[in-house]
Amino acid sequence: MRDTGRAGDAEHDVAERLHQREAELARVQRIGQVGGLEVDLTGGQFRNRRSPEYLQLHGLPEDATHETHEAWVARIHAEDRQRVVEHFKAAVAGTDTDYTAEYRIIRPSDGALRWILAKAEIERGQSGEPLRLVGAHIDVTARRVAEEEKELLARELAHRIKNVFAVVQGVIMLSARSQTEHLAFARAVSERIAALAQATQYVAPGGLQRGERVPLLGFLRQMLAPYDDLRPGAVTLEGDEIEIGPRAATAFALMVHELATNAVKYGALAGSDGRLALSVVRGSERVEITWRERSERPIARPARQGFGTELIQKVLAGQFRTGLDITWLQAGLDARLAVAPEHLAR
Repeated sequence: MRDTGRAGDAEHDVAERLHQREAELARVQRIGQVGGLEVDLTGGQFRNRRSPEYLQLHGLPEDATHETHEAWVARIHAEDRQRVVEHFKAAVAGTDTDYTAEYRIIRPSDGALRWILAKAEIERGQSGEPLRLVGAHIDVTARRVAEEEKELLARELAHRIKNVFAVVQGVIMLSARSQTEHLAFARAVSERIAALAQATQYVAPGGLQRGERVPLLGFLRQMLAPYDDLRPGAVTLEGDEIEIGPRAATAFALMVHELATNAVKYGALAGSDGRLALSVVRGSERVEITWRERSERPIARPARQGFGTELIQKVLAGQFRTGLDITWLQAGLDARLAVAPEHLAR
């Protein structure tokens, strides 16, 4: 005879533990500002089930657990709506099992604008047909606001640096007006400062826009123009043409500025006989950039690595997953950077 009392107690314990786990999960969602969701994708329909944390995150009433697909679409910011909807439909219609999107919503409860990071998995049948989407919405508004403030600050800094160059040029030309015999020299110096200002813009965030590409050789030529003007013909540049993206451009700008500054201070460009050659070679697996300085006079190797060199090594490691290999010679130095092509497009 079955012991119904013990069986009932066991079922009660299981139910109690399940209730506790659900409560813990809900607490974690509230703390992390995460809302769970499930979408039934069978039959080409989007039937939704939202967790209480999701409803709170989106500013929805408690009875909106099964809100319509159209209600979700209407909540998306007008500037993001088409992109997000097309991406969602393409993800469901495709073969991927992972779905990620980031967009803005206007919360109905208070009209607040919030940034949402949506991450989900798409379950598919044996033939690849979409069955169910299970995921989470995360409120990333604080991160996006911080990023926007950081970008604004960076652009303001870049603007102020540009203004400093303009002020220096103005002071030079204004000073030369009272001494006309120095006017030609002042103009030459002013032009070099203008070239340096043009090159410096790539060091600051915002030098290139997201998705923009520039030819690497042309970019390096522009970066080195102020130093070639110091002694025409002292700088040469050759190699294969490759396009680079904004983050790669910033890394290269920092590297070229540091190496060129050192060359002018105590390297090949510090004397009247020094030469600087820069080459770009596309290999089967790597793009190799070589910086070669040569001088008839000995070039002393620094006793220790300076802050600037340490900084660019960290930047290159972060951007390109590699570093600058520097070999010191009695009359110069060789610096080589081998980069995977996929890192250049970023």
